[in-house]
This record gives sequence, C-alpha cells and structure tokens, in this order.
Amino acid sequence: MKPKALKLFIFSAAIVCLTSFTVNRQTASTAKNAVLTENHTHSTLHGRECPNCKGNGRIQIDCSFCDNGNRECQLCYGKCEIRCTYCQGGGSFRCNSCAGRGYFGEEECSNCKGSGEIQCESCKGTKITPCPSCGASGLVACLSCGGKGYTDWKCPECDGSGVVDDD
Repeated sequence: MKPKALKLFIFSAAIVCLTSFTVNRQTASTAKNAVLTENHTHSTLHGRECPNCKGNGRIQIDCSFCDNGNRECQLCYGKCEIRCTYCQGGGSFRCNSCAGRGYFGEEECSNCKGSGEIQCESCKGTKITPCPSCGASGLVACLSCGGKGYTDWKCPECDGSGVVDDD
C-alpha cells in the first residue's frame, strides 16, 4: 500500500471509530435519562423512585453560612452606613481659598465664612455615608449558596438518577 493511501485508510478508520464511540455514548446517555419520565414515574424494570430525593436526583441542603440567602455585609457589618470615604470621616476639608486660615488679611474668607473648613459634599458633614456594598440594607447575597439559601447536591442514595433498586 502506498503511503498516501495508507494515511487515507488510517484517517478513515479513525473517523469511523470516533463516530461509533460518539453514537454509543449518546445512546447510553439517552438510556440512562430514559429511567426518569416526564412525570417521574418509574418502570419496575429500572427500580422505584428514590425516597431521599423523591425521584428528582438532587437534594437541597440549607446553607449554613447565611439566613435565607442573605449574609451580614462585611463592609458595614450590618450597620447600613460607613465612614465617608471622600473626607475620610472628617466631615470637612481645609479651605483652599484661604489655606485654612479663615481670612484674607483683615477680611473673613467668603468661601469658608471664616472657619477655615469647607463641609464635605458627599456626607454633608455627617462623616458617614450609606454603604455602597449592600445599598444601605446591611445585607448582601451569600456567596456560598448564590443567594438561594440552600445548596443543590446530587442525591447520594440514587447517585443522581432519581431511581433506586427494588429490594
């Protein structure tokens, strides 16, 4: 056999094997999925509905890290507000017009009205602002469960098939 013909033969054989493997794999997958029907009834040939997952193949376990999908915000610790990040919790800034002196020579600075300080616009002088992380609710979605309040696991009793053997 010539080298070119041999290469073509090997390539063709590989395609046939790959196609056969893919078809067999899809057939096996379809047969496994055929165990569960649309209304979760099971034939006696394949077993009975798993009592652990009620034929669903999945079980839900309450998340131990949150309360109904929410956790306390780690930025404000549930207080709904944080120290103002613009003024660093000072509530005001030194007046740039008079360099914080409060006057120009003998005249009072009109910008800070003689105080030498300008009130922070972000917090309006309160030194705190609404927490941007939780939207001032004090709670954020739990990262462990994705905010669902539970985790979804493959049923260990039926290995996710929804069916157990008839005993």
